[in-house]
Amino acid sequence: MDVYSNERVTGFLHTEGRKMCNGKGEEILLRGWGAGNWTNPEGFLCGGFPRPWSAADPHRVPERFDRARTIEDSLRLLCGSSYASKFWPQWRRNHLGEADIQAMARYGYNSVRLPLNARTFLPEEPMIRWNEDSFRMLDTVLDWCEKYRLYAILDLHTAPGGQSGIRCDDGLGDFPRFFLEDESMERTIILWEEIARRYRDRWIVGGYDLLNEPLAPRKSLHLLPRLSAFYDRLIRRIRSVDRNHMLTLEGAQAAANTEIFHRNFDPECGNWCIHVHYYGLSPERRSLFRFLEPSLRLNVPVWLGEGGGPYRDTAVLLEAADFFGMGFNLWSWKTSVLPDGALRRDPVQYRLPQKWDAILACLNEEAPRPSYAECQSVFDEMLENMKFENCILSPEQHAYILRKPGRQISAVSYDCDPCSFLGNWDYGNVFDYRTEDRIKMTLKDGKLPPRRAMAFDPDPAPEAKPLENLLLELSAGEYVSYTVLDVTETCRASLTLRAEEPASVQISSGDGGYMVRLPGGGGFQEIEGLSLPVSHRHRIRVEVLSGRVQIDQVAFR
Repeated sequence: MDVYSNERVTGFLHTEGRKMCNGKGEEILLRGWGAGNWTNPEGFLCGGFPRPWSAADPHRVPERFDRARTIEDSLRLLCGSSYASKFWPQWRRNHLGEADIQAMARYGYNSVRLPLNARTFLPEEPMIRWNEDSFRMLDTVLDWCEKYRLYAILDLHTAPGGQSGIRCDDGLGDFPRFFLEDESMERTIILWEEIARRYRDRWIVGGYDLLNEPLAPRKSLHLLPRLSAFYDRLIRRIRSVDRNHMLTLEGAQAAANTEIFHRNFDPECGNWCIHVHYYGLSPERRSLFRFLEPSLRLNVPVWLGEGGGPYRDTAVLLEAADFFGMGFNLWSWKTSVLPDGALRRDPVQYRLPQKWDAILACLNEEAPRPSYAECQSVFDEMLENMKFENCILSPEQHAYILRKPGRQISAVSYDCDPCSFLGNWDYGNVFDYRTEDRIKMTLKDGKLPPRRAMAFDPDPAPEAKPLENLLLELSAGEYVSYTVLDVTETCRASLTLRAEEPASVQISSGDGGYMVRLPGGGGFQEIEGLSLPVSHRHRIRVEVLSGRVQIDQVAFR
């Protein structure tokens, strides 16, 4: 049984040194999705136009539709208070249903991060009053997680007052008021105490994610001492109620800054992990070194709790994370399609209502408000569209993320385990990609080297895309390897390669292999023939015995 298996989802998740283990003490690596927009809708992910995050951008999403509270206000404006009060409980139940949880498990994931909006459970009122309907909804989701064997990480995505300083924290503006408001911090602690009281005996709750992306902008870093002190205060109060659950702690700057991790934050139980987010990282091992250092120093796990990007690139980064023993969570499981109808990269997407343009026109002050009845009809359609069975699915990306058959990858996406490759090239490549591996990579035909940003250039340099633009080149004695997981029926491995002069290549796995002789002088050709039987894991080794070979693509079909 492997470290990703749903069969290992049993008993309280806890840490042992730099590993996460289940209730039996077996190591488990989390891999899953975040249920974005579930209790905390974000405008650019559910029908608004995607805009830059800068508050200074004059063309950003209007404040009528940029975060949960402004979306809620807009709904009351368009549809009336009575409709709005019934809409949101239905939104939450339709946005994350049993079919969603079942699909995550069926694809091969073993966990889900459940983002909680504090207002959904603790209304913004002077007294402490719990929204029992929201807790019943959460109870039901946890029942499904237990049924399909997914650890559920409870993520306080939005705290009272707003802890991030960007729109995803559902604050009153783009400033982390939470850290300046004693009442907001105390209400957050009371909410966590209530969550701990209700769920301290539920093992399917894999952990408590205490604050999502605190102090995201650089200008807020002066408040780091307050974040550290708040964690101390919060953890003491949680541990007075619940000593069973793992805690995940995020640092500043969108959970990418590890500056606060210089000590043990859970001295009573020693059951916590460093939680980081991984947007915009180059798909290679060295991108993760910044997170690995505090993990080694403090002897605690690192969890890549949120991130994303082009899924082929993300898959390569996550393979490197796997090598370091870092589990991952992707963002976001379900979103709307874009307002122009184009698909996003997310695996589950719902269509926007047919008359959605009229809603956006009204919110952008370009047109009058449609009638209440018309607006209600539009949002009724949205509720129906977001049910899993009515969504557009993009299942192909799961093969890449989980390294299963059904994918074609760039040859420079070879395994990152240093024991799985050997090269003798000391001169790097134009993208400075994986240069420490000593594997030669050259530009593909017709491709140009990346442009470098210059201080006097007002335009940013284009994004570097090494996986799209580089060929792998091996000479005699050099080799690389590629791994495929969860082969449930026989599949075949193939390579697209060429040799300008005669060469021979050995392609092998633990179940056999064969040698290919290339006469040279030809273009790229696909070499297919290695059959892979049913197995949890196959590692394919490609070794050049003589000559020199360039490899473009590797496929597992």
